[in-house]
Amino acid sequence: MPNNPQNAATAPESPVRRSYLFVPGARPDRFAKALGAGADAVIIDLEDAVAPGDKDSARAAVCAFLREDTGAGGPAVFVRTNSVRSRTGLLDILALTDLPDGTAPRWAGILLPKVDGAEDVRLAAGLLDERNLPGALGALIESADGLENVMAIAAASPRLSFLMFGGGDLSAELRVPLSWEPLVQARTRVVHAAARFGLDALDMPWIALDDEEGYRQELARSVLHGFTARSAIHPKQIATIHDAYTPSPEAVLRAGRVLAAFEAAGGGVCVLDGRLVERPLVLGSHRILALARRAGML
Repeated sequence: MPNNPQNAATAPESPVRRSYLFVPGARPDRFAKALGAGADAVIIDLEDAVAPGDKDSARAAVCAFLREDTGAGGPAVFVRTNSVRSRTGLLDILALTDLPDGTAPRWAGILLPKVDGAEDVRLAAGLLDERNLPGALGALIESADGLENVMAIAAASPRLSFLMFGGGDLSAELRVPLSWEPLVQARTRVVHAAARFGLDALDMPWIALDDEEGYRQELARSVLHGFTARSAIHPKQIATIHDAYTPSPEAVLRAGRVLAAFEAAGGGVCVLDGRLVERPLVLGSHRILALARRAGML
């Protein structure tokens, strides 16, 4: 339920996703492999993963792929454009909005990088609105300005579906190491804004590909901190992300019992196993069951 605080104890309206896999926009030979990696969503990257001289050819390759892809099953596809405050970024967005209607069924929306204020989101949303196109937006919070304005960004448009924490650029700007403790306050602000406006909160990728134990420990912190999903830069990270973000069978069973008790009470406060069942618990139970369905547990 993007951009509005949730006012009812109902199931989430937007798709529940645990993992977003990045793939370079300049490597169309990898697109199909990324789609088959098991991620809940794929982000084709036209920004950091593409050299300045390759921007035009990468954009053309991405649009050609989206036109030709049937979109039959599999993950949704987002495109990370260049900054909406740059000519290249505007060309990226305009190219996506010029895709013939109905020819890119898997394309779910745009991830906007370096979002410094609400006007960045509103500009992109306006370009989609002009063409009366569907498409969600994600906002990457990776600067001190973006962090300062994160609440306004989260409220900027009904199209906004998720906020992403961009720790790499942000750590450099804040002059701190790229590790959990120095960035915990920044992470908290992103999670808070996302939760306030009913958005998903996507955590940054883990870049130490061979440190599996460290990755699992950071994923556990990410889940406890309130992030709803994690981005990845390699297909081998997807299963680990899903292990962290998929509820246990016990949690799924209890969530079902909570919703059954709440319904039996006519949607009012009730008691289950000696504990009060109220709206926050009901909302959490809806999400647990949605995650279980995503994982094929139900």
